[in-house]
Order: sequence, then C-alpha cells, then structure tokens
Amino acid sequence: MQNIFSIDLESWVHFRLSALKKDPYLISSSEKKKLDAGYIPKATEYLLDLLEKNNQKATFFVIGEIYDWYPETVKSIAERGHEIACHTYSHAQIEDKETLHDELEKSKRFIEEMKPVGFRAPYVYFKRDLMKHLKEYGFKYSSSTYGDSKVSNHAGIDEIPVSTVPFKRGSLPENGSPRHLTFKLLSREIPFGSGLFMPILRSRTPKFIEKANKKGKPAVLFIHLWQACMPKEISNPSFRLKVLFANPLCFPYTWNIQKPLELLLSRHSFTSFKEMYYS
Repeated sequence: MQNIFSIDLESWVHFRLSALKKDPYLISSSEKKKLDAGYIPKATEYLLDLLEKNNQKATFFVIGEIYDWYPETVKSIAERGHEIACHTYSHAQIEDKETLHDELEKSKRFIEEMKPVGFRAPYVYFKRDLMKHLKEYGFKYSSSTYGDSKVSNHAGIDEIPVSTVPFKRGSLPENGSPRHLTFKLLSREIPFGSGLFMPILRSRTPKFIEKANKKGKPAVLFIHLWQACMPKEISNPSFRLKVLFANPLCFPYTWNIQKPLELLLSRHSFTSFKEMYYS
C-alpha cells in the first residue's frame, strides 16, 4: 500500500529561531541566507538522491524565502518528479488571516511560478476558519493538523492530517484545526507521522505504518530537511542544551535520524499528496 511522505524544506536557521522561541522576523531574509551558507542545495541533493535510490516520491513543503534564495534547487525537486507545496514565506506561526495573507503575498512569486496546490502551516497549526483564504491562492489541500487518515473538507479545501494512533482502542477525535502538538494531544495519541517522533520511535516507525495499512489507511508522514541531513549547528552540544531548556518539546529534533530514515524508505512505498489524491 502506498503512503505519503513529505519534507518541510526549511533551513536549520529557521529551526534555530523557532526552537529558541525567537521571532522569525528577528533577522532579515538576506541574513538568514548568509547563515545558511549553501546548506539548502547540498542537503536537498542528498535527500533527492536518497529518495531516488529507494524509488520513492514525496511532497516538499517549501518556505517561500528559500525559493528566493535558491530557485534552481526548488525547480530541481520538481524536475526529479516530486511535488512542490507551500510552507509560508518565513515560517511564522499563522494566528490570523492578516498573518496568513502577508505570508502568502510575500510568497507570490513562488506560488505563481511553481503553482503549488498543497499548503502546510508552520508547527502544523492552522485554524479552521482560515481555510477559506487558501482557495484564493489556488490551493486544493492543507496538511496542517494531526489525526487519522480521513480527509475532511472545509470551505472547499481538503484537510489531510498527519498520522496519529490512539493509545486506547477506538476512534480518534474528529479531525479539526488546530490539532497540533500539545501535551494534551500527546497524552492520548502518538503522532507517529510527525518529524518529532521519528527520532523517538526510530526503527519502530514502520510498525505503526503497517498497523495503519492493515486497516486500509495510508500513513501520512513528514520530516524536516535539517533532520535528514543534520548540520553541525543543530547537533552541537551547546545548541542542544539551549533547546532543552528553552523548548524541551523540540529536543528530539536535535537527534540524528539518518539510519531510521533509510530503513523507513527501504521498507515502505511512498508517494506525494498530489499523486495520491489529485493525479
């Protein structure tokens, strides 16, 4: 059975700001690119080669300012058969329609040239009443909440949740927005599709996929680019300690997932959102 695999295409610079609870506008886009120092093209090439080696397709949710920095890198993803989707412009948390509109307007060049039909809000946090605004920019679906694999539709936009499994038998709560990573959610279900849980579950991740597939459900997973190809700026002990104290829920993101990722891609069949639902 085919499942969905996606990558949030962000720089480690974006993660550093969010993990330490810094404003994404704290430094300019040009300063972020300077700090990135060519990381995005190299890491993307590594991940594309890994996907090709295992004959897998995926959806890349791209930060708009990364398209401004490295347009050829983003275009190369599409050229190699993967879906390009939108992950806002600067990775700002979307709390209201003004922020959403601002982020999408800044991403207009990316949206017009790459024509993404998919959207994922940063932190997998998106309010249901904002769904109607996505249609104005040509989006068909969002994957900005956690839940089972049931696709729901709000204001003409499909919501395709990142996979979770409940601790107790029975159905999960109704898919809705926002259903993001909170201690309340973690107290009743395991969001095995989250990039946060691959470093925790490691080689056990395929077992959760198998359970979903036995029920006839595709698993929906995502990771971040900087998890697949971890730079020294994230694995550095000093930075990891800062994250532990500033934002402990983000601490597992600083663990290397190279081996469990390779195992995952070799054991299961993956495709993109667009290929599964809109081809």
